[in-house]
Amino acid sequence: MHLIIYTSRYTGETSQIADDLRTITQTAKHNNPALNITGLLFYHNQQFLQIIEGEQPDLEGLMDVVTADPRHAEVIRIVDQEVPERGFNDWNMDSFNLSDQQQLSPDQLKAIKELYSQNFAMQSDTVVDFYKSMLGDDETD
Repeated sequence: MHLIIYTSRYTGETSQIADDLRTITQTAKHNNPALNITGLLFYHNQQFLQIIEGEQPDLEGLMDVVTADPRHAEVIRIVDQEVPERGFNDWNMDSFNLSDQQQLSPDQLKAIKELYSQNFAMQSDTVVDFYKSMLGDDETD
């Protein structure tokens, strides 16, 4: 099982993000099950953060699609490694628009990378709880 966490800059108009997130999520929910890819997509202040997991060749194919997508620029992988097991069994893909919430800082993104670097096998509940606590939001259940 392989895990990729990446960030990218949203190139569209802020007024279009709700429609673009809906389109991205619908496409992912249609395509990802056949590829056995799971994960989450977060959006905040013109930035995407996506967590995806699956077999490495399938993830590389998805990353090729993301890199070619004109809605994404400056794609940066912050985690790209094998993991012992899938952490997002129940998330074939969903997206969260955090634009009206607390800002994601580079230090928070670095903390995620360090957790993985220390061989911490982050489970989906841990990631969701991390973001909920960071946002002070209990309504994302």
